[in-house]
Amino acid sequence: MCLGPVFCFKGSIGMKIRADIVQMYRDIHSWVGILAGLFLFVAFYAGGISVFEAPLQNWLTKPVVLPAPVTVGQVPDLMQKAFAAYPEAQQEYTVVLSPTVSFPARLMWPVHAGQRHAGPVDMIAASLDAEGHLVTAKHKPSEVAHFIDELHENVGLPVFMPYSRWFMGIVALLYAVALVSGVIAFLPMLVKNIFALRLIHGAWKKWLDIHNLLGIFSLPFHVIIALSSVLFAYHGLIHNVQTIMFSAPTAFHDRHAPTGRMGHQAVAHSLTPSMPPSEIVQALQKQAPEFVPDVLNYTLTDKAKQTLFVIGHDEHYMMRGPAGGLAELDPASGKILSAEYMPGLQSASFSILTTLFALHFGSFGGNAVKFGYLILGFAGAFLFYSGNRLWLISRYRKEQKNGATEPSKGTKFLTRITYGCIFGCISGISVLMSAALLTPYCESYLGVSLIYYAIFCMCLGVSFMVPDPVRIRMLGMCAAITTLAIPLIYIGKYFVF
Repeated sequence: MCLGPVFCFKGSIGMKIRADIVQMYRDIHSWVGILAGLFLFVAFYAGGISVFEAPLQNWLTKPVVLPAPVTVGQVPDLMQKAFAAYPEAQQEYTVVLSPTVSFPARLMWPVHAGQRHAGPVDMIAASLDAEGHLVTAKHKPSEVAHFIDELHENVGLPVFMPYSRWFMGIVALLYAVALVSGVIAFLPMLVKNIFALRLIHGAWKKWLDIHNLLGIFSLPFHVIIALSSVLFAYHGLIHNVQTIMFSAPTAFHDRHAPTGRMGHQAVAHSLTPSMPPSEIVQALQKQAPEFVPDVLNYTLTDKAKQTLFVIGHDEHYMMRGPAGGLAELDPASGKILSAEYMPGLQSASFSILTTLFALHFGSFGGNAVKFGYLILGFAGAFLFYSGNRLWLISRYRKEQKNGATEPSKGTKFLTRITYGCIFGCISGISVLMSAALLTPYCESYLGVSLIYYAIFCMCLGVSFMVPDPVRIRMLGMCAAITTLAIPLIYIGKYFVF
């Protein structure tokens, strides 16, 4: 059966496509892949690690010296003493229900209130000693985990939002084109080569089979990541266009009005009376029994108004963000006021959007899914590495057929930048983790950035300076040593010295 002059099905064994069409899609796949492959390698390698951003941040953060966290029932007493000593803390503070190394006390507040940050901020942590006296300490989680996540979002570029998001969107679109063209180019040999792995039949066949095997078996994952990445990059633009086309004219202006966290307009409430945190938790459990609250964020919007957001998780549902879901509560009664981002209580439209977010972040199913995303992220990074390696081998073979005795300047340049970027990314992230275990300089985002890009640029420089036979061995050894150094440093620091 044929569908026009291009596609024909051959019984039950596969599909026959005209040779010129297959070649066209191969060319598209190759060129789009080489243009976006290096950016996608960084995005997938860093993204696989950032699935465990919160545990990694706890692991790399220096523990603060404080008495043990008070019980939830003692929080009102702690708040009374802390607010008497630090009146400015009432403007914005957090009650931590599940303390961690990154959030080591029941009561914490930012050093500079009113500022919104995507990553860790300087905080004051408060507790009570054995005699009931207030004890405070300045605390800041490590910036390394947040930097790796931003490296993933910025596809490796040292630029800031929103420009990196737009560029990431372009890379994601190229990624989608590469997926479609790659599948079409592979269809004619699907049955014959789907399980082929010719490791001893030459470099080109080896890398081709590895690339095809990784690509075809992880295709659903890559489709989800490509679609959701485009959505993340252009969701603001999409929403604005949708608002202009289908809503009243005033709706567009309302979109840009000041809003609360995660795009929700916060409802202001009286600062007093306010329920104790333990009663807030009990009231929440009655309304959402499966939802496990982690932190309560209180914000004073003006001299007499307060809002309360609870951040937590529910493993039975997909969650909007990597850290879980969010709901707004009435601080005076504990009643849920907004459940748009709360797992289990969302509307159908928000649930659909949350599903797409959760499939990108891996924020469902617990640690088993997160480990699966870690493996898929690393496998995706290797997919792009194998694609670039395959492209370079194919290009040099074509040049040899045309009589060239050595690679052209263009091929040499692409070879050097490929190995420099890939091994520079691996080495840079590994050095960051080791540095966070050894030095205090990783508490600064600027310090973390300088360390990573210094290592990255060094590997790039080595790739351009060292001859071909030595380049991959030297850079590969560097990546291996810096990565193996992480557990060795950890063991030496905490178990030997």
